[in-house]
Amino acid sequence: MTQRISGLHEIIDQFDAVLIDQFGVLHDGKAVFEGALDCLKALRAAEKPIVALTNSGRTQDLNIRRLAEFGFTEDLIGAVVTSGELARDLIKDRVSSGALQREDAVLNLSRDRDQSVLDGFGFDIRTAVSDDIKFVLISGVVPENRSRDEYREMLKPLARKGVPAICANPDHMMYANGAIGFGPGVVADDYRADDGPLELVGKPFPEIFQAGLAQLPGFAPARTLMIGDSPHHDIAGGRAVGCQTLLISGGVQASTGATDIQADYEIQSLVYS
Repeated sequence: MTQRISGLHEIIDQFDAVLIDQFGVLHDGKAVFEGALDCLKALRAAEKPIVALTNSGRTQDLNIRRLAEFGFTEDLIGAVVTSGELARDLIKDRVSSGALQREDAVLNLSRDRDQSVLDGFGFDIRTAVSDDIKFVLISGVVPENRSRDEYREMLKPLARKGVPAICANPDHMMYANGAIGFGPGVVADDYRADDGPLELVGKPFPEIFQAGLAQLPGFAPARTLMIGDSPHHDIAGGRAVGCQTLLISGGVQASTGATDIQADYEIQSLVYS
């Protein structure tokens, strides 16, 4: 049974550390949610270390800078773990094994032409499909410019050829210019449905939660609170690694997709008291 609370102060003494989602919990991409910054300041004053977990298809450094622009500086959030950074680690492994090599043609699907996950490997980074593509990175999509069907038709030849792909952001929905659109996870699902070999990185999969917990050495998962607004990504993933969970019921993903996943606690928005 989920316990409804009005402020984090009601339960925080049960926990030693916090894992927290950013989009939909701390900010909406444009502005900080009321109460969120003060809540994190109260947590730090209570000596509760905080690690952010995010299904961002970009690297850690870019997310740290973005959070700092919103006021969530490193004294409040001690570390940031991104799905993009985990995808980059997988790509490093492929380069080390010889599965990918310098100058290989790599298709990069992203927003704002971001290629931070691929930088430094020496790949021939492409933004359009061609016969010589050896690998596909799905880190972002632009639903306001290209439909789901258009993405599927574009990628279907690569999927059917067996070109391997990594999805660095498995979210199924996103906000684009103030409107809800499909996320990279939808494009990844279609790629796999067309028989394309695919790896998904990020929440709800255990690796990103384990990476977050690794930033909190000495803290037991059972004494760590995972805070998020997605039942499927944040709550299910946190519970799977042994954390207790708090659902932000007013978050942008809280009501997306029918689910029977129950959080331990629920709150309308992130406030301390």
